[in-house]
Amino acid sequence: MKIRTLTNHVLFSLIRVGLGISWLHEGIFKVQAHFTMSGLTQAVTSNTVTPDWYKVFMVHFVEPNTALFNLLIPWGEILAGAGLITGILTLPALSGAIFMNINYWLANMIYIYPLQLLVAVILLIAIRQASHFSLANLYFYLKDRMRRKSESNPSV
Repeated sequence: MKIRTLTNHVLFSLIRVGLGISWLHEGIFKVQAHFTMSGLTQAVTSNTVTPDWYKVFMVHFVEPNTALFNLLIPWGEILAGAGLITGILTLPALSGAIFMNINYWLANMIYIYPLQLLVAVILLIAIRQASHFSLANLYFYLKDRMRRKSESNPSV
């Protein structure tokens, strides 16, 4: 493997893990703090920056299903973080992270979400490099190695 290719794999994998740690931290914090959507709908709908169509979505879909979103949001963050850290199902984890970032941005919850969104999109573009060092690839590598070993050393 060329040194440049190896550097790209290592760099993007480290960025993936860093983004995963960020998501995992946010999700665990929300679980420990007993995250709730109550009151959030009013904050979003009273905000002048939030698009009107998103306000309608918050009032007519999110607010009636607050209990569901109280579970989905923290556990979505935890699963996205775990997927990015381990490299297992990296594409779904990145897609979920991008989806959550866009929703947070639309709700005008700026915090670190624009930076997370930028990093997630870059990782999505470089998905092959970002997924190179992962538990998923380690599994396939070991499986292939065992298969080759059994083919070259057949039992009598």
